[in-house]
Amino acid sequence: MGWRIYAASAVGSSHLDKGIPCQDACAFHVSGDVLTAVVCDGAGSAAHSDIGARLIADALARALGERLGAEPDLLEASREEFFEAAADAAAQARASVVERARADGRALGDYAATVVAYAGDARRGWFLHIGDGIGVAEAGEGGAGAVVSLPANGEYANETYFLTGEGWREQLRVLEVPAPTARLALMSDGAMPFAMARGNAALYAPFIDPVSRYLATVDEDEGSRALHGTLADPRTHGITSDDKTLLIALRA
Repeated sequence: MGWRIYAASAVGSSHLDKGIPCQDACAFHVSGDVLTAVVCDGAGSAAHSDIGARLIADALARALGERLGAEPDLLEASREEFFEAAADAAAQARASVVERARADGRALGDYAATVVAYAGDARRGWFLHIGDGIGVAEAGEGGAGAVVSLPANGEYANETYFLTGEGWREQLRVLEVPAPTARLALMSDGAMPFAMARGNAALYAPFIDPVSRYLATVDEDEGSRALHGTLADPRTHGITSDDKTLLIALRA
């Protein structure tokens, strides 16, 4: 059995009104049975956070995916050992943004972005998380055995943490997913109002279940296009004005 991955980002109405590009990004890497998937949300106040989100998503998916492809036993390691592997990959992703900021002659904070990511195989996995966004790994249909990696905010609800921040390592969280994942969802906070149930304890079944059933009938390209259409539907603007990113991975 392998992974089928569907992912899309859609610009929010507040950005459409101001002519601002989508500041979300997502990426994934598959090596054998190991999936590494990443969703990043660029800070709305940062001038080039769209670039930061894209650089971080791509670099983190690649760095951690290649590491786990070479050392799949890391998924069976202790929390401390996996944390170090995740931190090493995050440091590589951060370095790619540092290099870009220097080349552009801009402050690193101009590229600020959060990270929510998952790495796992057919037996188990881990979330890694800096800032907001959310990750859900379900062991079976209907949310059975769901593990949820929740957002982290600062003192105020509209504050969060970024990989580009000085204290990024202290804000890096890892969360074990001890059972096989049948359905994975990673999303930026813009998708949470309609994709998550109240209290963020589980995925919102009336939304996610029909979407997943459809995705299971089509290939990844077609499914990702359909997912983009759902996220970009003007009816979502009445729920959230933010950019929306959703990555769904199903065990084939």
